[in-house]
Amino acid sequence: MSIEKLVIEKNKSMREKTYEMLKKMIIDGTIGPGERIKEIEYSEKFQISRTPIREAIRMLELEGLVENKKTGGVIVREVHDSELYEIYKIRIALENIMLEEVVKHATSADIKKLEKIIYDTQQEMANENTENVFKLFSQFNSELYRISKLKKVSEMVQNITIHLKKIRKLSIEDFERKEAAFNDHKEMVEKIKKKDIENLLKLNQTHLSRSLKFVAKFFNK
Repeated sequence: MSIEKLVIEKNKSMREKTYEMLKKMIIDGTIGPGERIKEIEYSEKFQISRTPIREAIRMLELEGLVENKKTGGVIVREVHDSELYEIYKIRIALENIMLEEVVKHATSADIKKLEKIIYDTQQEMANENTENVFKLFSQFNSELYRISKLKKVSEMVQNITIHLKKIRKLSIEDFERKEAAFNDHKEMVEKIKKKDIENLLKLNQTHLSRSLKFVAKFFNK
């Protein structure tokens, strides 16, 4: 995404729009872990004053996405291997809350959308299109959050896993991990259709435990 001369809409809260843009850039990896966020630099890129930049940074700091260094300046916070277990434990708890609501609210139309994503994923896997597989996996998760109607839960999961995105993308390039994740998603849809909450939650825990094991390998290198 190009950020040259990026103009923030003037008719909306400048602080909120700036916060949303910076957060999106952190999620997308445009601003990577350990990278410094300079007020004057982003003021020029967004064509706004430094005040909303400073306020947005404070909001990001409260969420734990950035941190002030003793040496001065603000950087995007890095996740350390010691935090991984805690991150996944929280994610399992939050996603299980979400999945309980998915089973309650999922309509036949919702099920069809999930099945379409599964079908498209299978086609892209057959074509060895890793980039599209990753996008479809993310789309599958987004669809579950939409069905659950739990926007805050979705935001919380996104915040705690934000810096694992690049490593999660590597997992899609691993054939066995990709196959396992696809099969888990496929089975999840079947359990949602049957309203089998108990086994759906067990499956999600197994699914995320496998992800934790894979991600941990990159932190331990």
